[in-house]
Amino acid sequence: MKKNIIFAVICLCGAYVFAADEIIRLPEPKLNGSYSLEQLIAARRSVREFTDEQVKINQLSQLCFAAQGITDKEKKLRAVPSAGAIYPMQVHAVMPDGLYLYDPAAHTLIKKLSTDIRPMLFVASFRQQVVQKAPCTIIISGSARKIEAKYRGKGERFITLEAGHIAQNLHLQAVAEGLGSVPIGSFDSKSVARICNFTEEYEPLYLICLGTPAQKPALEPLAAAPQAGRGAPAPAGLDAMRVVVIVPAMYFSDMEFFGVQETLQLVGIIPDIAAMTIEEMKSQNRRDIVKPNVLIKDISVDDYDAFIFVGGPGVREYVSSQTILKLVRAANEKKKIIAAIDNAPGIFAMADVVKGKTVASFPSEHKRLITAGAIWKNSDVEVDGNIITAANPDSARRFGSAVIGALRQQTK
Repeated sequence: MKKNIIFAVICLCGAYVFAADEIIRLPEPKLNGSYSLEQLIAARRSVREFTDEQVKINQLSQLCFAAQGITDKEKKLRAVPSAGAIYPMQVHAVMPDGLYLYDPAAHTLIKKLSTDIRPMLFVASFRQQVVQKAPCTIIISGSARKIEAKYRGKGERFITLEAGHIAQNLHLQAVAEGLGSVPIGSFDSKSVARICNFTEEYEPLYLICLGTPAQKPALEPLAAAPQAGRGAPAPAGLDAMRVVVIVPAMYFSDMEFFGVQETLQLVGIIPDIAAMTIEEMKSQNRRDIVKPNVLIKDISVDDYDAFIFVGGPGVREYVSSQTILKLVRAANEKKKIIAAIDNAPGIFAMADVVKGKTVASFPSEHKRLITAGAIWKNSDVEVDGNIITAANPDSARRFGSAVIGALRQQTK
């Protein structure tokens, strides 16, 4: 039977496309989760039925960090214990578009294969359907040779133990990310190694299949703890509201971004930062740097209560972006709070959501908004239903306060 499996895998491997080590930079991992460890333990279940939704880049970032992320940059210690701090393990992510190796030092994914290898892994795992259907599978592999150099005769035992540490972190982090997971231990190790083009040194030990579960567990987020030096905690319910600040990838307004961010943080709201890229972005003054943690294409309208668009010269890339315009329309249809400042209200005009609405903006957007049917006012901040707009960087904190007021209304 095993020989037949290996033969089938070799036949399938003829369709391989080797990648040229394309590198994907992952967002910085968040260290302040919404759930307690006890909640995650209680909610964890083996899940074998997933939706078609792909795992998002910010979720991958958290999963990779939980598996092998650097937790002490000076000593190079990682998220799981390792005998002698040798860290003989590798973590690969199998996605529909290929195979990626996680680099803990750089917190990046390195593309190794540009082929969907899930059908081959399905054969190598004795035809377990979840392996073929899961949007993402993490492969945990280890090198007994690296352990043997220090702990003779203990290599196999120690890498098996370490694989267990990694797997448990992945399962719990998956729950925290709204994902389901199931461990797969029954597979032909040599076939998997051959499919993934592993060196002889690394032995596949565990497969963890991941995805959005068809039925999500009911989890209530913890109340956010007040931030040190920030005064009173957020009003009841406000801390549970989810906000995303959408920033132009180049030359955003630093006064607007930091003014809004700090105003939200005063009441305990820590917004996500979204852009077209997760690379570091320069502000309009060329000095301030912001690193997004969410890609705009990965945003789901149902994930957030408010969508805030920051202005700046780079906004022009968003005015004609169908991804942005569809997001604005979808959020508006669901009566989510949509807010824009400076020249960003022009996005709302292009999305055709301001007809009959009273708005404010930088004067450059006056004509565009009027043409779209808006009632333009030469004022600092305007609130009309779920749409909040503001004129310029000097209005940023009042604009942020208006968003908080609208969120507070939703909690009543």
